[in-house]
Amino acid sequence: MAKKISLYGFASHVSARAVKEFLEGHTGEGTVSDVEVGQNKGSRAHAIVEFTTVKAAELIKCLASVRLSYGNSYLKASDAQRRTPHYAKRGIPHYQLGDDLKLNFGCHISKDKFSVLWSQENVSVKLCSDIRKFEFFLSYESVDYKLELSYESIWQIELHRPRGHPAKYLVIQLYGVPMIYENEIHRVREVDFAPSSSIEQSSDICLELPSRAHIPKALKDFFYYKESPVQFTLVPGSVFSCNSDLVHMTHGKKKDKKRKRKRKASINKVNKDAVNCFFCKNKGHMKKACPKYKTWVVKER
Repeated sequence: MAKKISLYGFASHVSARAVKEFLEGHTGEGTVSDVEVGQNKGSRAHAIVEFTTVKAAELIKCLASVRLSYGNSYLKASDAQRRTPHYAKRGIPHYQLGDDLKLNFGCHISKDKFSVLWSQENVSVKLCSDIRKFEFFLSYESVDYKLELSYESIWQIELHRPRGHPAKYLVIQLYGVPMIYENEIHRVREVDFAPSSSIEQSSDICLELPSRAHIPKALKDFFYYKESPVQFTLVPGSVFSCNSDLVHMTHGKKKDKKRKRKRKASINKVNKDAVNCFFCKNKGHMKKACPKYKTWVVKER
């Protein structure tokens, strides 16, 4: 039976991985199932640790009551209290859009097709409506990540409900890229971890939902939202460039979502290596193989 305890006295820069390795040095490999590191007031950090057995947890509590040191500090241990999530404490309405979802990064290439640059499965998605923010939780190459997408980074949201299809697709069209956090060490990651910087080169995010998935009203109220019953298809795509100098760019101020955008986009043409890149300021991105003249990329003859 699993049991959680709280340990206080770690250095402020300690990582969850270091805490896990330290504790398993006393209790045995594989006895720690989860570690959450938090910062206290002052120079010390605490850790909420979940052990796979009560015996392992009690051993650490016993060692701490005598003398369990980490670096130049002695640790204190106690049973972990059930905590209220931070969003509940602040009174923020919180919606779980689903677990084990598939998240696709890429771009629209037509009204009924989405070009996929990179996909990741087993993704959990939350919506905090009062602060108008999406949170995506995923794991890639044994590292846990959290992607935060704020209201200011979203242009519009479109829900595709193809008739007779077992899934529906929530497409989020972007002004800017998500903030990327490494959960384990609680810091912002400045480099896109996806292959070929696929996240930064994507102008849209497509979330695959079960056909019976509930769409919260808050999503429709706070974002420029519309639904489409037409057929929708995901197709393999390719990144614009592996060169970090050509990754996703954002420009301009966010417009009011309540008004429908009728003004045409302002287009800048840039020439690089005999390729005409049409950059659309309204959307804030470059696309490849787009059927519309506003954003396509073509080779000079």
